[in-house]
Amino acid sequence: MARTQQLQEMVANLRAEAGHSLAVAQGTNTEATLKYVLKRTQEELWTAFSWPELMLRDDRPMSPGLALYDYGPQLKFDAIREAYAAQPNSQHWVTVGYGISEHLLVPGTSANTTVADPVARWEASGEKFAVWPTPQSGGWLRFKGNRELDQFVSNTDESTLDATCIILFAASELLARSKAEDAANKLQKAQRHLLKLLGNQVSGKNKVSLYGSGAPSIGPTMRHTDIRAYP
Repeated sequence: MARTQQLQEMVANLRAEAGHSLAVAQGTNTEATLKYVLKRTQEELWTAFSWPELMLRDDRPMSPGLALYDYGPQLKFDAIREAYAAQPNSQHWVTVGYGISEHLLVPGTSANTTVADPVARWEASGEKFAVWPTPQSGGWLRFKGNRELDQFVSNTDESTLDATCIILFAASELLARSKAEDAANKLQKAQRHLLKLLGNQVSGKNKVSLYGSGAPSIGPTMRHTDIRAYP
């Protein structure tokens, strides 16, 4: 279970973890920087992993002959971690992979000419998403992912993710910037705490080993590339 904290408390704790002065007068000049690092670290952790306590399901109805759809109100592209499909009147869900390969499309056009059930692939298409093959009789596409982060700007805003995890990763980055000797040790503490939080439910899309140095840094090529099935 994530233990959240208000932003002002996290700033004070981050100062302590990074070895900064806890005197308010001395910390005024760095407060904006610390808040930014905490906010960005939480966003990167949210993007990188599936968080069990934030998990949402969003079932999108498929329509015969329609290959392009709107996202639901709760899960947009960045929030989606897994996808599954089911035929009409069926409770059997099959994993849907991300990306519609070129060999599935007609040369000279992006038209989707294959019609069958259930959906086997999906990908982003502007503000919408496309599926392949085009549904023949309807069915469902289920997205699973993280709910959106709460606002994290004002001093009284609470973190959505576990505060200790955010603080430790942020502190490891600050210590690495200053070339402190305990930077690597702080990073290891952050990784151990993250593993404890997620247990065996770390997203197949991104592994903890990506956190090689400093704070989390997830590249765009890692998005939706390896989706594990646990409906």
